[in-house]
Amino acid sequence: MVYLISVVMLVIELGGVFGAASAEATAVSSGEMEVTLSVEVGGNPASVVAHLIDPGDNQITTTLTPSGDSFDGTLVVERADLLVVFEAIGAGGASVSLTDLGVAVDVLLEDPENVDEPDAELTLDAATQRWGWAALALGAAALSLLAWWALADYPRRNRPEPGDMPDQD
Repeated sequence: MVYLISVVMLVIELGGVFGAASAEATAVSSGEMEVTLSVEVGGNPASVVAHLIDPGDNQITTTLTPSGDSFDGTLVVERADLLVVFEAIGAGGASVSLTDLGVAVDVLLEDPENVDEPDAELTLDAATQRWGWAALALGAAALSLLAWWALADYPRRNRPEPGDMPDQD
């Protein structure tokens, strides 16, 4: 029982290094926003990072820079209510969502006016390009085999049989 209580106290103590946290967001396109995070950290951590997590999707980790009593950072992320997990090296962590930190819900939901949408350019990675060339080669080989099969019997089919020849007198 004493062991369980000491473990619980250790977890509470590790989670208590963070003070007030806030976030501000500005829409930069129809699918992205620029988020500025700020968190107060007690003690003297060597480094503080923020993990922005979209459950079931990607995680973005960014290092926050010291700014007086707090650590700050700015990054561009997708427009969603991401889960933010602060982590101080050598200390515990605390997680909150962007709306809990003060980001307005309308920034997440509405398309901003006069936002320049960058032209989307299709780019394929090397593995996808290799599979595309392999599919093209396989298709060409299949067409070659079909042509060989169809034309392999062609000279024999076009030669008249001896009984089919018209009589020449």
